[in-house]
Amino acid sequence: MADYDFNRIEKKWQKRWLDEKTYAAVTGDPRPKYYALVEFPYPSGQGLHVGHPRPYTAMDIVARKRRMQGYNVLFPIGFDAFGLPTENYAIKNHMHPRDVTVQNIATFTSQLQMLGYSFDWDRVVDTTDPEYYKWTQWIFLQMFKKGLAYKASIPVNWCTSCKCVVLATRRSWKRGERLERPRRPQGKESQVMLGIDTEYAPAHYRPILDDLDHIEARPRSQQKTDQPRSHRHRAGLYRPRNATG
Repeated sequence: MADYDFNRIEKKWQKRWLDEKTYAAVTGDPRPKYYALVEFPYPSGQGLHVGHPRPYTAMDIVARKRRMQGYNVLFPIGFDAFGLPTENYAIKNHMHPRDVTVQNIATFTSQLQMLGYSFDWDRVVDTTDPEYYKWTQWIFLQMFKKGLAYKASIPVNWCTSCKCVVLATRRSWKRGERLERPRRPQGKESQVMLGIDTEYAPAHYRPILDDLDHIEARPRSQQKTDQPRSHRHRAGLYRPRNATG
């Protein structure tokens, strides 16, 4: 292994994979289809951290195995680029959020390709691309027309460090620690609410939850216990008043 010139050899093959589209899914291919998906990273910092390669490596192994088994594998990658982490990073570094997003996506892309993952780079998703978010806006408008999206002033859990609202079970983006309720002062802020669970009552989603016996016990339990059970729970989309971009 002492003679293994990884810098030269890996760059050579990674370039070849990109040039020849080795891992691109083929539209209309007669082979059986397999869809492998990982959570898209937030391009909000200076690059990948150790938490990214862990799930990506595991799913990359699965995707490669399926290809060897004769499947037409769709294994996309993208960037969940909207949100407070990017805005906070932009504010801290005195940059425009758009510039931060473009710069960080380029960095993340380079690092992901350097790791040799078999993503389909022809199908990259960038949530800040107007061709993408025009559809999320369209979906929101349909919900608004149906009365499922509305504004309300309700108590929120405000993180003074990250300048954003957090759920009771979420960790602070910046501090990386679980915030206990007594340490998180609550106030009332106007925010957009999605009343999905109040309109689509348990009678609608219960058959779906009851048909999860083929899933492993832990995720099955999480799906069942995390579903809302009363009209007191609604999904909130909060945007801070000092947000930029």
